[in-house]
Amino acid sequence: MAENQSFPDTEWNAAGVARAGADLAAAAVQAVTFGQLGAGEQGDGKRNLDLLLDIDIPITVEVGRAQMTLDEVLRLVPGSVIALDKKAEEPVDLRVNGKLVARGEIVLVDDFYGLRITQIVDRAGRIASLR
Repeated sequence: MAENQSFPDTEWNAAGVARAGADLAAAAVQAVTFGQLGAGEQGDGKRNLDLLLDIDIPITVEVGRAQMTLDEVLRLVPGSVIALDKKAEEPVDLRVNGKLVARGEIVLVDDFYGLRITQIVDRAGRIASLR
C-alpha cells in the first residue's frame, strides 16, 4: 500500500484487493497497553447536582386529550368546544420534559391558574405512562 496511497487511483479488481490484503497482513500490528487507573478523587454528588439546578426544563399540566381529524380541526372557530377524555373531577397530569411525574388539581391563585399536587407518580407509574 505504500506505493499507492490515493484510493481514487487504485484499481479495485481482484488483484488490487489481494495486494491490499497482503499489505495489511504485512503491516506491523502492536497491542495497546494502558496504565493502571489510580483511585482518583471522590466525586461530590452535591456539586454534580448543583451543575443541573439552573437548567430550564419544560413543565406541562395536561388537563385532558382529544383526537380529531384534520377536517374537524380546520372547522374550529372561536367558541368551539372540544370534549376531552377526562372528567372534571379527575386529577390532571403534571409532566416534566414530557414524562408524567405527578397528578393534582387545578386551583385559582390571585387570578392565575395553579396546580395543587396531590400525588407523586412512582417509577412503575412513570413507566406505565410511557405506554
